Amino acid sequence: MMYSRRVISRAVAGLASKRTMSAAPKSHRAKDVWAELEATRPKEDHPHLVFHPPYDNVTVFIGVASCVLFGYGSMYYGMRHQQYKQGYWK
Repeated sequence: MMYSRRVISRAVAGLASKRTMSAAPKSHRAKDVWAELEATRPKEDHPHLVFHPPYDNVTVFIGVASCVLFGYGSMYYGMRHQQYKQGYWK
């Protein structure tokens, strides 16, 4: 197969112009500046939990029950829809 001089020169120029990677990988390490990072953080006087007890029993029951019922209802509706769609139920 014969390639023209122009095609070969463009390919070689394109290969030569690409930037090569440096020998060592770049690494950004937090351990080098950890003291600086810790100095900017607020002091922890108590742990910050997502939910702070005491929990209201009625609210927890309503939340759990609604999740369970919504999950069951959506699965039942999907099954019911497929049964009617495919003709098993009429």
